[in-house]
Amino acid sequence: MARLDDAIQAKKDKRAALEERGIAVHPPVFDKRLTVAECLATDQGTPVQTAGRLMAVRAHGKLNFAHLQDHTGQAQLMFRQEQLAKKFELLSLIDAGDFLGVTGQMTTTKTGEVTIAVSDFELLGKTLRPIPTAWNAAERKEARFRRRYLDMLINPEVKRVLDARWLILKETRRYLQDRHGFVEVETPVFQPLYGGTNATPFVTHMNALDTEFYLRLAPELYLKRLVVGGYERIFEIARNFRNEGIDQAHQPEFTMIEWYQAYADYRQVMAVAEGLFKHLTNQLYGSSTLKVDGQEIDLAGSWRQLTMVEALRKYARLDFEALDEGSLRALLEQHQLRLIGEFTRGKAMFELFNKLAAPRIIQPTWVIDYPRDVSPLSRAHRHNPELAERFEGYIGGREIADGWSEITDPIDQRQIFENEQRRMRAGDTEAHPLDEDFLEAMEYGLPPLGGIGIGIDRMVMFLTNTWSIREVIAFPTLRPLPARPAEQTDGPSPSSSQSPSSSSSSPVSLPDRDQAEQLLEHHISNHQLRHHCRMVASAMAAYARELGENEELWYQAGLLHDLDWEAFPDQHPKKAVEEWLKDYPQELKNAVTAHAPERTGRQPQSELERYLFACDELSGFMQAVSLMRPGGFSDMKPKSVTKKLKDASFAANVSRDDISHGLELIGAEPAEHIGFLIKVFA
Repeated sequence: MARLDDAIQAKKDKRAALEERGIAVHPPVFDKRLTVAECLATDQGTPVQTAGRLMAVRAHGKLNFAHLQDHTGQAQLMFRQEQLAKKFELLSLIDAGDFLGVTGQMTTTKTGEVTIAVSDFELLGKTLRPIPTAWNAAERKEARFRRRYLDMLINPEVKRVLDARWLILKETRRYLQDRHGFVEVETPVFQPLYGGTNATPFVTHMNALDTEFYLRLAPELYLKRLVVGGYERIFEIARNFRNEGIDQAHQPEFTMIEWYQAYADYRQVMAVAEGLFKHLTNQLYGSSTLKVDGQEIDLAGSWRQLTMVEALRKYARLDFEALDEGSLRALLEQHQLRLIGEFTRGKAMFELFNKLAAPRIIQPTWVIDYPRDVSPLSRAHRHNPELAERFEGYIGGREIADGWSEITDPIDQRQIFENEQRRMRAGDTEAHPLDEDFLEAMEYGLPPLGGIGIGIDRMVMFLTNTWSIREVIAFPTLRPLPARPAEQTDGPSPSSSQSPSSSSSSPVSLPDRDQAEQLLEHHISNHQLRHHCRMVASAMAAYARELGENEELWYQAGLLHDLDWEAFPDQHPKKAVEEWLKDYPQELKNAVTAHAPERTGRQPQSELERYLFACDELSGFMQAVSLMRPGGFSDMKPKSVTKKLKDASFAANVSRDDISHGLELIGAEPAEHIGFLIKVFA
C-alpha cells in the first residue's frame, strides 16, 4: 500500500476509535467566542474560547503542544495531563489538520511564547488526508494551482496576495461610491451579441430559448445603455470571458472594472483613476509608496502627463513627427515589429511606443492622445482628428489602466461598426459585430461621456508586486486532469493512446514509439539535431507526467517537431506535417505547426502546443550552456543559464524573444522552468 494510503487508513482507524468512545467526529456547531488574533491580544490569565485547525502537534509525554490556526493567525496550545485528566488520552487520536475547539487561559511559556493553556477541548472535524508540511512552490507550481486550498493553507504569501485582492475590491467600491457618487450596477453575462472589445467569444446554447448566446467579452455596451437610461455615474466589477490564449498575464476568465461618467472627458476620468490608485496603495500599505519589481515608487503628487509623441521623444529619442514613411518602416524592421494589416503612421507610432518607450516609463505617468487608427472606439481628438482622446497609465514600465472620451455620436459609431464588418468578411474572427440594438439606443441620445477599463487581476498584480496572473486568482483556469479509471462510470477508461484533451468519441491513433524513432533516424542524420529532438521529447514527457497529460503523445511531439529541419529548412515544419506525419493525431500535428508560428501563422493554443514551444528553443540554448561546463548539466544552476541569456553574443542564433514568449505561454518564472529542465536533462 502506498504511503498516502497508509496515512489515510491510519486516520480512518483513529476516527473509528473516536466513534467507539461516543465522540462525534463532525459536530454541528461550536461557540467560537474569540478569533485566534483576539486571544493573542488578551491579557495573561484571561479565560478564552476559540477554534481553528491544528497545524502541528508535538507530544512530550504528559505535556503536548500544538498550533491552532484560523483566518486571523496562529497560536500555540498547551495540553497538560494533570489538567485534562482522562481526556488527555484522546490527543493520541487527534492529528494535524483536524479542527479543534478549545477553552483555556492565556499564558506565556518559559521560552516567551504567548500560549493558550487548554483546560478543555472538543473535536470539530476529523480529516482523512494528511496536510503537507511543506508545499514545493518552485517545482510543483501546477500542483499548487490544482490544490489551491492547500496552497492557501500552507503558504502565507498566497493568502497575503488573496487578502490584498479582497481588500482592493472592497476599497475600489468604497472609493467610487463614497467619494465620487458612482452606483454599482450589473449587466448580462449571457449576451445575444458579443461586443465591447475585439476578441474571440465563448459560445453556448441556452436550451430554454433554443438560442445561441455568447459569454460576455466586456460590459461596455450594456453600461452605455444604462447611461442612455439616465444613470450618470456607474461602474461594474465584471467577470469577462475571452476564448483566447493563457499566459503569465492572461486568463480566459478574468475580472475587470469599467466605469462611465456622464458630462466628463478623458482628463476627468484620468483624475478619478489616479485617486483610486493612491487610495488603494494607502489602504494596503499605509503610505503612498509601493514596490514594482525591485523599485520603490511613490504615487503621491500629481502624475505627469505626456502625449505619445512626447513619450517617444523622451524615452526613445525619436522625433516621430520628423520621420517619413521610409524611416518608419526601417525602424519597424530594425526592431522586428510587424503591423497588422496596412501600414499607417498611427500604427507605426503605437508599435514603436510599446517597444521603445513604454518599458522605460517608471514613475507614475499618463500617456495621452493616441493615434485614432489604433483606438477605433475612442472619441476623435477635439484638436487633431488623427488622434484619439485616449489615455493609458504607466508605472514601473507596465500599463495599469486604459480610458477614453467616449463616442456619443450614433452616426460615427455606426461607421466604425461597418468598418468592423468589412474586417469580419475578410476573415478577422475578432472583429466587432454590428449591434443594431445598441445603435438604436445611442440614437435616443448619450451625454458627453468618459470611460475606463482596468483589469482587476492586473491591478492586484501591480499593487502586490506579483507578476503572474495565476498567483492573484484564487482558482485559475487549468486543463482538467483525466479521470482515473476507478472514477469513470461510463465508457472506456483513458489509455496511453488517448489524449486527455480529445473527446472520448474521437480517440487518438498514435503510432508506437519505434515508428517515431525510425522516422527520426531516417530524416535526420545530424547527431546534434537528433540529440536536440530527444532532449525536447524528454522534457515534454516529464511535463506530461507533471500535468497529468498523455505522456506518449507529448514525448513523440517533442521527438518529431524538427523532423524536416535538416533536409527541408525552407519548408519546415509544413513538409513533415503534410507528408511524413499523416498517420499521427491532429493534436501532434497542430503542436508541430504551432512551434514555428512565424512560418505557419498558427499560434500555440493548447497545453501541448504551449509547452512544446516553451521547451524547444530553451532546450537548445541549455544544451549550448552545458557544452561550456566541464560537468555538463550536473550541478547546473538556473542562474547560470539566465546569465548566459543576457549575453547576446553567446548562442546568438537562439531567439531570446521566443524563450521569453515560451515562459509567458506556460505561466512560468525563468528559474522555475529552467530548473525543471535541468532535472530532466541531468
